[in-house]
Amino acid sequence: MAVSVRPDSPRDPGATALLQASHAYLQSLYDPEDNHFLSIDELCTPDILFFTARQDGRVIGTAALALRGGYGEVKSMFVDPAARGQGAAGALLSRLIGEGALRGLPALKLETGPLNTEALALYARHGFRVCGPFGDYAEVPASVFMERVLDTAAPRRQGPEEDMAPVHALLTGAFGYMDGVIDPPSSLTRMKPKDLARDAAENELWVLEPGPAACMILTVKGDTLYLGKLAVDDRLRGAGLARRMIEHAVARARALGLGHVTLQTRVELTGNQATFQRLGFREVERTAHAGYDRPTSITYRRDV
Repeated sequence: MAVSVRPDSPRDPGATALLQASHAYLQSLYDPEDNHFLSIDELCTPDILFFTARQDGRVIGTAALALRGGYGEVKSMFVDPAARGQGAAGALLSRLIGEGALRGLPALKLETGPLNTEALALYARHGFRVCGPFGDYAEVPASVFMERVLDTAAPRRQGPEEDMAPVHALLTGAFGYMDGVIDPPSSLTRMKPKDLARDAAENELWVLEPGPAACMILTVKGDTLYLGKLAVDDRLRGAGLARRMIEHAVARARALGLGHVTLQTRVELTGNQATFQRLGFREVERTAHAGYDRPTSITYRRDV
């Protein structure tokens, strides 16, 4: 059975049972003062990203990424002993690495113990190297500290033959808040995955992974590169992903020999307008949809 990794709640019964098993295992190895695991309540705070690995619907592994000042800390890495050897630990750790890179974190750090030999080997295989203490940790014999420097995730161009359902789900979720706010409704309500495949073939469809966490469609229109369908996963808002996508669009315009990037937003979406202005765009035009006698859209442009 394939292993899948997804965001989850530490209070899910399967996750809670596995976390409790993990805590009991660590308590059997180390003295109380040398155990630094997070409680289930602590894992439910906003600065923790929690994930489970599942196989046939059953939780077989857990992992968490604590968002610290300037780095991410790996916590709660544990796989059911009966399910080991099937790739769950590697899949969980790869997800944490991807999430850290996506948020622009410079590094992931962790603390584990010298008796956790399998964990130490796993971390080493995934690029973690021994380092000194960090945060509030002290240098003691019962702790091993490791770090992996991250490469910031770059957008990837998606091909028309790839599955468009995840991108379509991202777009419909990200644009859902516009229902009842903008008039006329967004054209996204009529868009299907096959339309995205056509855009990927005729234009450029870019995604930030994993997830995808963000997407956009770039189209050459005369002397400008039009940026459309820019969307960011609601759970990742505020992590700078929109800025990263826009900067990539600017780089693409420059590479194509175009003078600027152009985009549109609706008159009602004042928050979007403020964001685009902060990111270097200036208003160049207001236009109306067919049948409307008032402006409904604002066109913004940023020189490259």
